[in-house]
Amino acid sequence: MKTRLVLLVIMVMLVITVVFWALSLDLNLLGRLYLRYLSILFAPLGLIFIFLQFVFVSRIKIIESGFGLDRMFRWHRVFGRIGLILVFLHMILIVLYRFREFGELMPGIFLWIGILALLGFITTAGLAATYKKLGLAYEVWRNIHLVNYLLFPLVLIHVFFYTEAGSNLYYFWLLLAVLFMAIMIYRLVRIITIRSNPYEVVEVRQEAEDIWSLFFKGPRLSYKPGQFLFIQLIRNNTLSSPHPFTISSSPTAEHLSITPKMLGDFTMTIKDTRVGDRAIIDGSYGVFSFLNYSRGEPVFIAGGVGITPFISMLRYMYDHKINKKVTLFWANRSEKNLCFQEELAKIEKEMPGFKVVLVMSDQPDWQGEKGHLKGQMILSYIKNIENKEFFICGPPAMSRATFFELKQLNVPPSRIHRELFEL
Repeated sequence: MKTRLVLLVIMVMLVITVVFWALSLDLNLLGRLYLRYLSILFAPLGLIFIFLQFVFVSRIKIIESGFGLDRMFRWHRVFGRIGLILVFLHMILIVLYRFREFGELMPGIFLWIGILALLGFITTAGLAATYKKLGLAYEVWRNIHLVNYLLFPLVLIHVFFYTEAGSNLYYFWLLLAVLFMAIMIYRLVRIITIRSNPYEVVEVRQEAEDIWSLFFKGPRLSYKPGQFLFIQLIRNNTLSSPHPFTISSSPTAEHLSITPKMLGDFTMTIKDTRVGDRAIIDGSYGVFSFLNYSRGEPVFIAGGVGITPFISMLRYMYDHKINKKVTLFWANRSEKNLCFQEELAKIEKEMPGFKVVLVMSDQPDWQGEKGHLKGQMILSYIKNIENKEFFICGPPAMSRATFFELKQLNVPPSRIHRELFEL
């Protein structure tokens, strides 16, 4: 419902913009000024989409609880590209119009401000999209995005200068400026609030060869099993950048926990965390929880450390004695990558409806299922797929492949729920 409402609001904004633009047209001059009129249309439409980028990464709870933050980040990327294309077209059309009408560009300081802001957006978008190929660190990727918060006010300065005071477009820019300031204030207040309530590391536990759990005590965090948070560790008086991690503990547990795998620059240092270190925690986020989908029996499909949301859900079920029929498929390279084995065995023994299916892709001597998880393997364990809700969490390639396998089994997309492994 919230998703539809947000999309409806966006659609209304776009329609009103087009209507106001159409009402401002002078039909007698349309033939001569069509380039200028089109450029005037593309400017507000483009800035709406660019502005929505900030909305979708602002972590506003009332919006995020309907979308899920991982999906909001995808909208952020899509809307950003649409906005850049529209604003770029605005610039091209206005340049063509001025050369045709006046024979020159007639540059001024406010025109150059707009051009520089656009070039800045294009640069940050390009770097953000290719940072992995360029070998840039996550922290660099994050800081690239922060530059956009400086560029957007420059765009507003540009458009205010070229808009007649008192016109519909003038009030549109004013509204956009107020909303942007509101988002900035919201984010600032949230940062101050969470930093004033730090958590403390109470345990550092090795779960597997390259997997570690951190346990925290601090303010009680309200979350559903399967959700995630952003964490900044304070070690040696140095505050790290915020990183997203799925919560591996159950809401019933005394201490909050995460269980990262040593994959990147930041997670490679997780084992160096010490009891007594502090953490800034911002959460909870996401809609990836069986509690949000109660239409059928859950089937959990995990790849590697993608087990973390499912161990949270299983711990919750176990503690609340929820006797659902649940099947967990867990794909790994080899058994040395497994964690929570004793706990899963205990849950399987004491929860009659729960079954674990372990699948190893690179271990020839494994006595269980081998290779990659396929649709027929899934069918051999659950038989009837009609009343099932499928949950997938793992690396992007594994997630896409499993989604395709389930579609081949005629599972409706509405009953396939995925948590993006990376934001």
